[in-house]
Amino acid sequence: MSLAGACSSNDDTGGPIGGVGATANTSGSGSFAGSTGVPTAGASSAGTTGNPGTGGASATGGSGSVAGNATGGATATGGTTGTGGTAGTGTGGMVNTGAAPAGYWTEKDWHGCAWTGKGMAGVTTVDPVDFVAKPPADAFCMKGSVGTDPMSGSVALLGFNIAQPPPASCAAGVPGPAVPGSVVPTADGIAVNFVKRGTNTAFTWRVQIQGPKGETDATDRWCATVKEVQGKVLVKWADFTPSCWAEAGMRGTPYAKQPLSAVVFTVPGNKDAAVPYDVCVNGFTYGTKPEDAPDGPAVVGTQTGTVGVANTTDNTGDFKRAKVLVDGEEYIIQNNNWGNPLSSDLILTYTNNSFKITGGTGSGASAPASFPSIYIGGNGNTMNGVYSTKGTDKLPIQIKDITSLPSTFRYSGSTGQFNAAYDIWFSNTIPTTEYKDGINGFVMIWLRDPNGKEPIGGATPTATNVMVAGQAWNVHVGPRGDGGPNANAPVVNFVNPQQDNDSRAQSFKNVNLKEFFTAAEKYGIGPNMYLTDVFGGFEIWQGGSGGNLAVDEFKAVVNP
Repeated sequence: MSLAGACSSNDDTGGPIGGVGATANTSGSGSFAGSTGVPTAGASSAGTTGNPGTGGASATGGSGSVAGNATGGATATGGTTGTGGTAGTGTGGMVNTGAAPAGYWTEKDWHGCAWTGKGMAGVTTVDPVDFVAKPPADAFCMKGSVGTDPMSGSVALLGFNIAQPPPASCAAGVPGPAVPGSVVPTADGIAVNFVKRGTNTAFTWRVQIQGPKGETDATDRWCATVKEVQGKVLVKWADFTPSCWAEAGMRGTPYAKQPLSAVVFTVPGNKDAAVPYDVCVNGFTYGTKPEDAPDGPAVVGTQTGTVGVANTTDNTGDFKRAKVLVDGEEYIIQNNNWGNPLSSDLILTYTNNSFKITGGTGSGASAPASFPSIYIGGNGNTMNGVYSTKGTDKLPIQIKDITSLPSTFRYSGSTGQFNAAYDIWFSNTIPTTEYKDGINGFVMIWLRDPNGKEPIGGATPTATNVMVAGQAWNVHVGPRGDGGPNANAPVVNFVNPQQDNDSRAQSFKNVNLKEFFTAAEKYGIGPNMYLTDVFGGFEIWQGGSGGNLAVDEFKAVVNP
């Protein structure tokens, strides 16, 4: 295969409708861990049906899906009888077929060469160029950098032919079949096990499926953006569309189980900056649940990266986000320069569910310049679910249905003028459209109160020394204000009574936030309200980097 059609687009600004050509290599090697075990005595299964013959040519039978010797392949439709299925070995996972070259993989009745490639737009690097030297027990991994492109058409690809008889070679540069084989998929979707690695794990990850004409025909390929961070996930067939990066209603007709020839994993680029990536596919197959994905040697490790851009001429990096997976829970790190985006440019360096402000500065007025933070929820433009924690957060949920909400927010460092605060949003009903603010109510918890800045409700507390979660707080209550549909929404602030005091910087651990919601009930946060989002971070009026201001740990887990 010399070319692969590629669905491609920037993860923030959309991209070209259809796809772009992408240089591809027929490459790949060996099999996944567990593929070299001893066959079980007497265990065997029939080879799968061969691909339809072209012009009467014989089709090759699929390999056995159970460890042991496979019996003969079935007759191919439109062609002559398929040849015998090759012997399967091992106890599961992707396996080598007996006569296949290095770079050939098999999982159930899908099989073919594995390969890498890159888009023709931008300057993109991909390593390796093929997988012929990959040890059989290793995962299929690629790394490099996706270059910038004004039309966001740059892309890196990791592809697998899924209906290809064993060729003479799967090495890079060897032409693939003139007419690719194809299969009609079954089950509910593709179950894939993947792991992001390296110094920046914030890149977008997509799955593309394509038919025999998908190399050159954009109507014969479909893509889906993976919403989960990494691990075992299921991407349903109905989630695949011709333009998966577009807004809802503009993505085209969903895939409807047309014949497929290849599965291609892609890392799209953008127009602003090169995208570094390092990723491994442990395995994939058709399935009905995430657990159907094969196991493999690559494991989830430390997730690191940066969000934000040092650029004061526009707001390119002012609202950048990254999602991480920690202890089975998803979190989003955001660089939210909402108060003064043209004059505030912070850079956050994150590791798992923590971050430090490592670049930039900003200044606000009555409102803070920025709110760099970590959160759970689904606010704003989630980019089709990529920037939502819906996979693990159990939100939205009515307050009365929350048994507990243990949360940790530890911080360190300093800057000019800032608080350290939770911002928690509520709605009277489950949101059905995009929302960028609390809809019907807010609770804020100020672990740190900067001198000279007051919460909504003014400098005079509504109540003082109110005991919640074992600590004393001053309570300030007022309406959201600033016009708009939620101007009268109640904001209930629990504020550290001592200004410029960091005594709670490391002690707010495993605190049940439900206790604050209960205490806020008398001020308008009713038990029937839905919790939608929980943020923890810094409202910064003056300052930025230089003081090592950091969220050392943020956790929030909803227990119904």
